[in-house]
Amino acid sequence: MRKKVKKQKYQIDQSGKIEQTNKDTIIAYSNGNQRAICIPRRLKRKIQEVFRMHGFVSLFNYYLFAVGVYYLISNFKQKTEIIIDLEYPEKDRIIKSFIESFLNKFNKPEHNISFARIGNRPRAHYAAKDVFDKKRDANINLSLGDIIRALKKTDGRLRECLSTLVDVRSRPLKIKYHKKGQKSRRKKYF
Repeated sequence: MRKKVKKQKYQIDQSGKIEQTNKDTIIAYSNGNQRAICIPRRLKRKIQEVFRMHGFVSLFNYYLFAVGVYYLISNFKQKTEIIIDLEYPEKDRIIKSFIESFLNKFNKPEHNISFARIGNRPRAHYAAKDVFDKKRDANINLSLGDIIRALKKTDGRLRECLSTLVDVRSRPLKIKYHKKGQKSRRKKYF
């Protein structure tokens, strides 16, 4: 007789939204064991600047969230059921397509990925919140190198624009002008 193997089920939650670039973002899962990754605020700002320079501002949140989820589940050896907290309503299809693309390009097993509200009670919420509140350390701190590895596997025009990540320089958000009465010129920052 064959033993029926119980299918693994993981819930993934986020603490500190991607678009809040003044805070680190923690993405974590919990299923008996816990794992959390940290996307540092400085890294988020760099990547946001590149997306802004190339006109992909609306994709920034979803792309970076998908990269974080990919690195979180990249150690899974077999097909798993994954439920991701609905952080970005109506954007689940694009996030799922990014994650599946990364899994495929890095030769990782496919997973059953779905999105649902998991609320504030599940262990995944506390796994992310504890790291966010500095009660625990993250298992992985994403670096620019990790993002570059993922972008090399990204398709099309998005990959072309993100290839500038290596040489990215931040620019001031405000444009400074001379005092009133003087010739008005934009200061050059580059």
